[in-house]
Amino acid sequence: MVGLNAAVIFQNIVFWVEKNQANRNNFREGRYWTYNSISAFGELFPYLSGKQIRTALEKLVASGLILKGNFNDDRYDRTCWYALGNSICPDGQIDPTKKEIDAFASEGHPSAPGGKSLRNRYKPYQNPDPSPAKSSAEDEVTERILVAYPEDRVRRKAVCISQIRKTLAEGVDAKDLASAVHAYATETAGFTRSKVCFSDNWFQSGRWRPYVEKARAEGELAKQRADTAVEGLAVWVREQHALCRTISSQQAAAMVERGLVTPEQLRAVGL
Repeated sequence: MVGLNAAVIFQNIVFWVEKNQANRNNFREGRYWTYNSISAFGELFPYLSGKQIRTALEKLVASGLILKGNFNDDRYDRTCWYALGNSICPDGQIDPTKKEIDAFASEGHPSAPGGKSLRNRYKPYQNPDPSPAKSSAEDEVTERILVAYPEDRVRRKAVCISQIRKTLAEGVDAKDLASAVHAYATETAGFTRSKVCFSDNWFQSGRWRPYVEKARAEGELAKQRADTAVEGLAVWVREQHALCRTISSQQAAAMVERGLVTPEQLRAVGL
């Protein structure tokens, strides 16, 4: 209905609106919204020019597929917000409540939007800079993940770093993602360059997912094996087996933590 470019961007907007709705974020005027700048869309869709992205968004607004707004705290911030239009939700969304629309309430009144009154709604958002130590640690984690990728197929590093951060923010464990990269690098070690995916495409297209799922399954299996081993060691302790002397302090602590043996039983076998 609106062409491929607009359809792809629309799918991205739908994803983030649904995510915000699930997390109860960015609720304004009876709808859930997401926001992005043209340049940010350009990072997500590098094959589209700024003009193509702008045209696609205009098509979506004109067709009623999305609504456009601006709810930035800073009046000089022109980042646009987008919600799903009624053509996708023909029954509409919930009606705006008094709490959401009462912009003239006094400061701190429960019905004032976000606790702000109309007179100060355009004050710049005073958000302290993130801790330098935290930022440095996050950068180190993302760099460590990316550096494991086949070096001669790393492309558009900034896009890769952005995608890695996004993936970690969605709840994927950094160790699991790093294992996925290592696994792919090992799997493709003997391949010609043309057979190895460029890093930006690999991260953006989610080709890491099967490797993460496999790593999680292997980790769960290893945990089950470790639990079984600890249960076997607990039998040794209770029976005061001669091989108890081979039990490590970590294994002894694990047995006590799980309630399989008591400290007195450990001491009875010399642990």
